[in-house]
Amino acid sequence: MARHAYPSIDNLPEELAKEIRARVTPGRGNVWRMLLWTPDAAAKFIDYSEVVRYRNALPPKIRELIILRVGHLCGAAYEVHHHKRIAREVGMTESSVAASTVGSTAPGIDEAERFALTMADELVTDKQLSQTTFDQAIREYGVRTVADIILLVGFYTMACMFLNSFGIEIEQPQSNA
Repeated sequence: MARHAYPSIDNLPEELAKEIRARVTPGRGNVWRMLLWTPDAAAKFIDYSEVVRYRNALPPKIRELIILRVGHLCGAAYEVHHHKRIAREVGMTESSVAASTVGSTAPGIDEAERFALTMADELVTDKQLSQTTFDQAIREYGVRTVADIILLVGFYTMACMFLNSFGIEIEQPQSNA
């Protein structure tokens, strides 16, 4: 059970209420519901989540690998649960999904995945990329993609803090009974 009750959608501005209703289904949406305690931030959080996830230079598999790693490092079961599904939808292999729990030393991953996990680990644990990793990232990806990775990790670290602090539980699909 969440550490605090979810607020009602009924008293929101209509545009935000419509957006939240589209995102909340029996199998997902508790994070969006809890964000409603701060409706002004909720609207911007939703917009920014769309930017960091979908309007970046990262291949979807690498993006999801990084998000999963952040979720594991932050101990956010909710984040990991939902992004495992998304990872599989974008075609990640089971070995890549499993690697997100271990990090860059995981077996069965390629060098791009290994490097993405290294970057995620450094950003979450050290709050920055080491000079060696930064230089390699700039050479391999360019400035835009490195900036995208840093913002992605930062956003999902913040999201995990929110999830963990409120104790947001994984949604249980409604039974047909």
